[in-house]
Amino acid sequence: MTETIDSIIQELQRRVLNNEPISPASWVNAALMINILAERLDNEMAEFEAMLMEAEAELVSKDVPVSKAKILARKSVDYRVYLKLKAKINRIQEYIMLAKRRAIIQDL
Repeated sequence: MTETIDSIIQELQRRVLNNEPISPASWVNAALMINILAERLDNEMAEFEAMLMEAEAELVSKDVPVSKAKILARKSVDYRVYLKLKAKINRIQEYIMLAKRRAIIQDL
């Protein structure tokens, strides 16, 4: 079965909701897999940010004020998708940090 970030997190959510014990090793393993799989998301974010920067630079080169160029550049990409991706990456980073902390706590 091919694992995805969402499927790993959903499995852990299911286990937490059902009060099933999760070993420290399972937490670390899940964090490791998610970290490896997150590379694609990081690349997508880099692509979005590059597109935003290029659009902004093009507008500034046409003498559009920088503050206005930043706002207008957002129209050049699907900004809603960008924000959702950014939020997902932040949740993943927080999850990995918490999973590592949970792995060192023996009794919880």
